[in-house]
Amino acid sequence: MTQITENYIATGKVVYIFYNFPLSIHAQAQLAAEAAECAGQQGQFWAMHDKLYLSQAEWADNDEALSLFLGYGKALGLNQANFQTCLGDHAMAQKVQADYALGQSVGVPSTPAFVLNGRGMTGAQPYSNFQTAIDAALSAQP
Repeated sequence: MTQITENYIATGKVVYIFYNFPLSIHAQAQLAAEAAECAGQQGQFWAMHDKLYLSQAEWADNDEALSLFLGYGKALGLNQANFQTCLGDHAMAQKVQADYALGQSVGVPSTPAFVLNGRGMTGAQPYSNFQTAIDAALSAQP
């Protein structure tokens, strides 16, 4: 992702849009997506997103995931009252589910998944695969 960001997103060649796709087979995925979106209300979406991915083994099957997410928010310096209210009220649940529904409608089968000008790429891919696909899409643009 770092290379894609440096070579394509930061240069304005590619627009990167992230959508949540919490799979039901992962017990805490919905709440984790909500945590990222709640953090996003305070300008910390990507910081929370990254923390969630790096610590997935800690919270994935943990019935106390909410407490862990609140701790992550505190560590990120979020306003705890606002973050706790957002998570506790599931204020972002509808947004996360709308993202999921959009993914289903375009045929996303699993995560990670990427759509580049209507063409899908599923699974973790090496940078070279993205580079080839992005360069082909860019050369096809008028």
